[in-house]
Amino acid sequence: MSPSPGSTPREFGEALASARAAAGVSIESIADRTKISIHALRALESGDFAKLPNLVFARMFLRQYLDHVGASQLEWLPAFEASWQRLQESSQVYAFRPPAPVKRRRVGPWVVGLVIVGGGVVLVLLVERNQRGPQPASVAPSPAAAALVPTAAPEPTPAATATPPAPEPGTLVVRAGESSCWVEARVAGESPVSRLLSPGAMWEITAGGKEVDLVFGNAGAASVEYMGEVRNPVGSAGAVARIHLSGARRAEVAR
Repeated sequence: MSPSPGSTPREFGEALASARAAAGVSIESIADRTKISIHALRALESGDFAKLPNLVFARMFLRQYLDHVGASQLEWLPAFEASWQRLQESSQVYAFRPPAPVKRRRVGPWVVGLVIVGGGVVLVLLVERNQRGPQPASVAPSPAAAALVPTAAPEPTPAATATPPAPEPGTLVVRAGESSCWVEARVAGESPVSRLLSPGAMWEITAGGKEVDLVFGNAGAASVEYMGEVRNPVGSAGAVARIHLSGARRAEVAR
């Protein structure tokens, strides 16, 4: 089954699932071979594009999907991008608001008034200074008087800026490098969570020393730190990588 150029996201996903079934390939085998989350693969087949990170990563997932199904990228990618664009256009709400009228303020009278007031203040100060006459020169205090004046204590030197606190034990830290990356994390016994990290962003996940399964999109831009284990980067640039961190058990063996 081939995709229709004007298909909706749902119709595209149904055609994609039919092509996979015709090739005799299971969605689990694609997830195992490509290391792409099965949730992302199901989002492609259901047309639920809102669950995908963004167009760049969704296109990367689809290319690997098509390679394992044996379908032509030249045939499927344009239809996918058209469906994605159709979804974006249908999700936008345009509200018409007439432009607010621009009020022009006359600044001339204000400037003239400020100049007049300022000139008056200067004139009053000059008159008072002339009336007072020359001011007497200041006399330095005698040594005896100076001894009675307590010496001011030196101001304390400001303390150095404290370094950022280290992550709490059992916290998994994912960092993005110079480009963005997509991350899905599943802590043992919990539901998976995902996030798209912008360049330089950091994501802390409270894992409590449990085992963690991670899936990365654009793995070359991501690094991870957990229970003393550091991987930087976690994979190659533009590739999908899946890693497993054993957590506390690995840390105990290392000791």
